[in-house]
Amino acid sequence: MKRRFFTSKEAYFLFLLIAAQAVIMLGTEVVTYLYRMPPVRVVVPNVSQFSSLVSPYGLGVDGELLSSFAKDKGYTIAILRAKSANEAWTLIANDEADMLVGFGGEIPEEYAHKISAGPAYDEYRSVTIQDTKLTDNKELQALCTSLLKTVPHGVDREIYRENATFLSSVADALPQVMSPREDSEPSGHTPYAKEKLFGATVSVDADTKQEKAAVTKQLPADEIPATEAPETESLDDEDCVDFDRFHMYHLMSFDNDKNGTAEIDIRNFTMLQPFFLDVVPKAQTRAPRSYHWFWRNVFFAGAGLQKDLAEFWEEVQASHTVEKLIEKHYGFFPEKLNYYVIAKLKKALRRKVPRYLKTMQTASQKNNIDPLLLTAVIFQESHFRSSARSRTGVRGLMQITQTTAKELGINRLDPHQSILGGATYLRKLWDRFEKYNLADWDRWFFTLAAYNQGFGHVTDAIKLSKKRGGTGKTWQELKEILPLLAWKRYYSQTRHGYCRGYEAVTYVENIRYYYYLLNGLVALSRPEGKNLGKLRSSLNLTASSI
Repeated sequence: MKRRFFTSKEAYFLFLLIAAQAVIMLGTEVVTYLYRMPPVRVVVPNVSQFSSLVSPYGLGVDGELLSSFAKDKGYTIAILRAKSANEAWTLIANDEADMLVGFGGEIPEEYAHKISAGPAYDEYRSVTIQDTKLTDNKELQALCTSLLKTVPHGVDREIYRENATFLSSVADALPQVMSPREDSEPSGHTPYAKEKLFGATVSVDADTKQEKAAVTKQLPADEIPATEAPETESLDDEDCVDFDRFHMYHLMSFDNDKNGTAEIDIRNFTMLQPFFLDVVPKAQTRAPRSYHWFWRNVFFAGAGLQKDLAEFWEEVQASHTVEKLIEKHYGFFPEKLNYYVIAKLKKALRRKVPRYLKTMQTASQKNNIDPLLLTAVIFQESHFRSSARSRTGVRGLMQITQTTAKELGINRLDPHQSILGGATYLRKLWDRFEKYNLADWDRWFFTLAAYNQGFGHVTDAIKLSKKRGGTGKTWQELKEILPLLAWKRYYSQTRHGYCRGYEAVTYVENIRYYYYLLNGLVALSRPEGKNLGKLRSSLNLTASSI
């Protein structure tokens, strides 16, 4: 009888040997990427493009994209911070990381066979910046030489510690965030480079600080030259600004270290410039580079992480997600920094806001509105001048019409009643948008536009947007539609007729910007934001408030 080449046991044993050999040859990549063993190791820079400390609008563009990817595709994420782009490339090339997120440029030639790039989704344009007071590059990184380990007076300790770290904002959005590598330290050689991640804080002694005059000439904002000297701040040990804690030097590449200059992404600099007025742009690069996500090439490229990344970016591009995020995070920034407006806001915070704090607390708590948003609205409406009056007849701190004042049962000339009435009216408008199924941010922007031009005109814009092929559900759409209501060919199609829609857009964008500035002043524990920080920490606002 002729014997078979293999018995069943021998064949099974041979199969096990082949499988074991395959595992040895391929390492753990097959298991990791086919079965999604967590976590995916993502290298990020500590910049506002990824996660902003000072912005109230949530994670940055890349932070929100990464969060969406993790949630949509079921991954958990381990965040690794790189000191530089070179370190990031080395990590992913040496299999110490799986992805790079938030870095501009192209794949270095020596790593091209190991790494793939996703589609370009945003532009990176760098700017050379220089500190106008200090010429030592170390001082540009630190801006102060000492740190006092005390939470500033008037700032809630828990809120401060949550806001003062890079990982805190990331942890809120991603399904699971691992701690950074134990050997990861901030870049540079500042005296505080090895402070604990959640430990160091900034000391501000507002009671003893001597403020400088904000502006000497009371000119309209559009007449102030762009080169006018900004309001400066004391940089002594009692009012020290720690660039490590507050994202500044993480944005910088110190390849250029002469005369206290550095190169950073102009968009990230724009987000931080209002809070560091002594650091100014010196020269802008001409050739833009692109932002991509980068990931390691592995066996089984058609499955696992690489497949999911390719599908994710197809979905992102089809839904124009990046454009929406850019509008959300950057769409309200003015073309040029207006030192006059920033100085006037700080002056109002120091001299006028304290007298209304109790009323603002009551109004915010009763109507579930962030007091920083309420402050931004009041500043836009009247700059905290109780006698303010517009050409349309609205009056008071919150510029309320006589008809609305009667409906609310308030004296609009009384500043305290104006605050209470205005906050109540904002909440009523917010409630009226309930049936429109809007995202919270869009709903608030619609509410602000309605406060300025009336609920009816905003609903007209929503209908016109849908008529023109839009959804009528985003501020990105509505800010393009509202100005059309000043033209007869468009407002003739609406129920409520003519509307100064362009004014509503400017109004909302200004408030978005002031709200951003106020949040930054509080997050950075600047003395101007002390009272608002204390007020905000005393309130227990629900998720439906901003």
